[in-house]
Amino acid sequence: MQRSGGTGVLLIAEIREPIRSFTDRAGIVSIREDGQRICSRDRFVRAPKFVELAPGLHDLEFVVIRFRASRTSSFRRAVELQEGDVLVALCDPVQPNTFYRKSRTVDSWFVGIPSAPSNCTAGSTSCSW
Repeated sequence: MQRSGGTGVLLIAEIREPIRSFTDRAGIVSIREDGQRICSRDRFVRAPKFVELAPGLHDLEFVVIRFRASRTSSFRRAVELQEGDVLVALCDPVQPNTFYRKSRTVDSWFVGIPSAPSNCTAGSTSCSW
């Protein structure tokens, strides 16, 4: 996946918690670099977030912060971004108060740089990923 003229990270958080719900399992999904939060999503702001990063090596920390520190989770990954690369970070955090399906007991992440399929061309609307 490439963003024309941009290199960076796209954070997508699958947060299905109601805005008015209050629980100690509610989380803020974020990505940090050098201890600084570069982007985050929570139950109030759910839309995907793109943040530009310079090409090169980045030491990123992927975090789900919760009100109870014992339920916070995180991991680090060093990522080498080439010009035009977009790192996609998809997080499916533990969902409290979930009635329609059993919630996981741990947060799950997919982190990677998708490559464009060979049948895709700029402006094509029929690309398959």
